[in-house]
Amino acid sequence: MNIEGMCTHSTVTADRSRTLQECAALMGENHVGSVLVTEETPGGPQAVGIVTDRDLVVEAMARGVAPGQASIGQITARRLVTVPCSASIDEAVQVMKSEGVRRLLVATPDRRLVGIISMDDLLDALAGEMAGIVQAIRGGFVREAAAIRSNCVLCGERSVRLPTP
Repeated sequence: MNIEGMCTHSTVTADRSRTLQECAALMGENHVGSVLVTEETPGGPQAVGIVTDRDLVVEAMARGVAPGQASIGQITARRLVTVPCSASIDEAVQVMKSEGVRRLLVATPDRRLVGIISMDDLLDALAGEMAGIVQAIRGGFVREAAAIRSNCVLCGERSVRLPTP
């Protein structure tokens, strides 16, 4: 499965002039851990960064920045890390590792935003794949166990069949 099928397609956005407090409220209302920061351009809103719940705590609260006065534009990194929508889980993980981020913007080849994918999204996908593998292995064990069980020739009860010499 490619990243496009796993990413969150509805992204929450906020203009860079919004306060940290407004941004935190927006995250709470939408149950998300990040907001795509935009600024108005003649062609419409343009993505300029991303603010995460961690940014609000580490970059702002821990440094004593007033949440009702500082704007998200003041703490947002102006570096957007993207991954193509056709990328695999492994490719997305490699980009996250090399760039030191936990969220990636997912984009089409012509740089149109498709959505956002987080480390949690990738872990959920990998956990689902692992669960499928475990079920396949368990199914094999059940079939094998059923194939070697038979009735005891002496007492008639179910027992494990021994190999013939």
